[in-house]
Amino acid sequence: MSPRKAPDRASDMEADFSYSLPDGGAGLSALLDALEAALAARDVPPTAATAILISADEIVSNVLGHGGSPAVEVSARIADGSVTVTVVDDGPAFDPLAAETPDTTLSIEARDIGGLGIHLVRKLMDEVDYRRDGKHNRLRFSKSFAPPSPPRPSADEPY
Repeated sequence: MSPRKAPDRASDMEADFSYSLPDGGAGLSALLDALEAALAARDVPPTAATAILISADEIVSNVLGHGGSPAVEVSARIADGSVTVTVVDDGPAFDPLAAETPDTTLSIEARDIGGLGIHLVRKLMDEVDYRRDGKHNRLRFSKSFAPPSPPRPSADEPY
């Protein structure tokens, strides 16, 4: 499945990237490759793109592995030095942001299982929010970046 442009339901604006996974995790790698290409095409710096890709992988993997939804929609909007990704699924209502923050000072053996992924997403992203929209879970996360500077003319080029 290839990326396609589609309206971002959250804002009714044209998304820069939209991808559907109708049959579960089989297409996750292709989704991440397509998102990476879309970020590169819009000159998103590698550090911001990497944080977005890690977060998208974590969120979509959790939806597919734990959310009980076979279909996931991912869209991204890239504008004004920011990337906003929205992940929508039709699984049971679940707000991952309501989970208690894991105590990372404890040893691995002493910690409860789970919670580190959304903790990582919260640390990597500038904003993360969740809402239940009808029968859909909608998790949105965003990362700001400094837009690339325009190239400066060389000493040999006229102004």
